[in-house]
Amino acid sequence: MPSSHDLPASADPDPQVIPWLSSPEALEAIDRAEAAGQATVAGTAALRRKIGPDRAAAVLSAAAARGKAIDKWGTGPWLVTDRGIQQATDRAIASYKSRRVPAGLEIFDWCCGVGGEAMQLSDRGPLTAIDRDPKIAEMARHNLGVHRDQQAASDVAGWEFRSTVICDDVFAHHPPAAAWLNLDPDRRSESNTAGTSRATHCDYLQPPLSDWLPVAKQVAGASIKLAPATQLPEECHELGEREWISHRGSCRQQVLWLGEASPPGTIRATVVTGDDSATSFAVDQPQQCDQTDTCEAFAFDLDPAVRAAGLSESYAAAKGLRALGGPAGFFTAQQNDVDALAQPFEVLWHGVADMKKLRQAVAAIDGCVSEVKIRGLDWKPPTIIKKLGRREGKKLTLLASRIGSYCGAILAVRP
Repeated sequence: MPSSHDLPASADPDPQVIPWLSSPEALEAIDRAEAAGQATVAGTAALRRKIGPDRAAAVLSAAAARGKAIDKWGTGPWLVTDRGIQQATDRAIASYKSRRVPAGLEIFDWCCGVGGEAMQLSDRGPLTAIDRDPKIAEMARHNLGVHRDQQAASDVAGWEFRSTVICDDVFAHHPPAAAWLNLDPDRRSESNTAGTSRATHCDYLQPPLSDWLPVAKQVAGASIKLAPATQLPEECHELGEREWISHRGSCRQQVLWLGEASPPGTIRATVVTGDDSATSFAVDQPQQCDQTDTCEAFAFDLDPAVRAAGLSESYAAAKGLRALGGPAGFFTAQQNDVDALAQPFEVLWHGVADMKKLRQAVAAIDGCVSEVKIRGLDWKPPTIIKKLGRREGKKLTLLASRIGSYCGAILAVRP
């Protein structure tokens, strides 16, 4: 999330803007600005004259970011900043993660940001959400209220737990031993002096791992949100479970789970397909799968969470798939017997990835390539589609990867 215990709190020129943002007057102004679309010079000037420059800037910023919030959380009068909603967990993933938290436990949500996970956690137990940034904390408070109102208006019976949002240093509010800790440490995207991305190194998390890990080890359970590529020390692997979660076609986060339900050393890949729907695959000992240079009746592209978790071979072995050339590419089998963690394709043609042969094969099928998936080749999908020429016919997917000593291609359709 956008803040942590040792990052400076952002401040508006007018400190009264922060509490005012959740007032009826401000929300009405945000609604109007959102409905009007992109701000014009004249419209901005009129708004500045009406409510003042600081409030006008806050209104326009919140209106511009609300569309992203609606995309992540559904319809609602959400209050967010652009950076805050970019880093916030979407509702489907937050709902899945909250279901892994034992119901009824007291929950501390450190670095809660604008409230993406806090909203769902508030349905599981008494919640204390903390963020140092006063504007972000005010937005989280507002969004939790919107969530509660929506829950109350729905037909779904839920728990009635208290929710508190505090603007403070998270380490001033240690969870008791019987509580659950949820934490989203800030991840820096810029590079360090060695040229490596800070997002992949736990040394650049804020709060630092050395500060929060002792706290996470002392409570009933913990869920730590990390970037998918974050590299954790071996100590963390031995403490709990690591899970990679995908949604809408990409791997969104890695989570370190601690607690009784998270056996040490477990590695899990999960695809979330809806607010109440998710498919997982977990192992405690990696497995190897068979390899082949021959494509069978079906080809498979594994979910980004499976690949990010390093579970491609383990998943393939469990599902009876064989790696085409190697585990970094595609997989194949005679039967289509997979779950949501693999995308199956019915193979119509396979051979060498030669452009002339591909054009001939596409024409023979009376198809057109509308989708290209590449593994290990320096191909640009839009360029490949253009080179294949045909614009009409059966919609085909082209899968291309290195298979042993040659570049292989598969023309297929989604079942």
